[in-house]
Amino acid sequence: MKFETYVLKYKDLKLIQDNNHFAFTIDSILLARFIDIKSKVKNICDFGTNNAIIPLIISRYTRAQITGVDINKNAIEMAKKSIELNNLQNKITLFNEDIKTFVKTKNNFFDIVYVNPPFFKVEPGTKFKKISQEVIDARHETQITLEEIIESAALCLGHRGKIVMIHVAHRFDEIIYLLRKHHYAVKKIRFVYSKKNSEAKKILIEAENRGNEGLTILPPLYVHDDNEEFSAEVQKMFED
Repeated sequence: MKFETYVLKYKDLKLIQDNNHFAFTIDSILLARFIDIKSKVKNICDFGTNNAIIPLIISRYTRAQITGVDINKNAIEMAKKSIELNNLQNKITLFNEDIKTFVKTKNNFFDIVYVNPPFFKVEPGTKFKKISQEVIDARHETQITLEEIIESAALCLGHRGKIVMIHVAHRFDEIIYLLRKHHYAVKKIRFVYSKKNSEAKKILIEAENRGNEGLTILPPLYVHDDNEEFSAEVQKMFED
């Protein structure tokens, strides 16, 4: 069911989404608010933009042109309506295209690539729950693998351009290996926990395309307090 809603506590920021297929999650908010976008940044891309929640949020914090690309036609059509609803047609451009094909014409074009990718590998014999193919594709690497995402970003990022990613913590070693394999320097890492005294669930990573070495490990990010409410830090991410 499609419906129009305000985005959390962002003033006058509206979103059209479908809770059965394209509803955004806390991961998108954490990713969108992970880094400060410098004034020199001119072009940003969101891989797998879905309903364009990340472009919508970061549009509040940058004058850069923002591009969203997604292979799913239904997601892009819904995202376009949200862009129009917020009068952001001159700032956000959307493409219904395979990321691997899209980057072939964008060599060294972008300063930042955001990625909230499918988290789960698809192995021979993988069985899926009885959910729509669109949801399966959003969660699993059926259309594109983690390495293909990292390699695609390297193709379209300028020298020392940044890839900014959220992923599951248990694939941390693989992510670092693939980033280094494709000539990124990992610059910032932040582990994300559901709450204190729990295992890390997600990880936020910023890496530079052919950048210099120098890694900062940021303090843990706790999504919830002990009372299961969103932490004060996360609540601040929900508004301008």
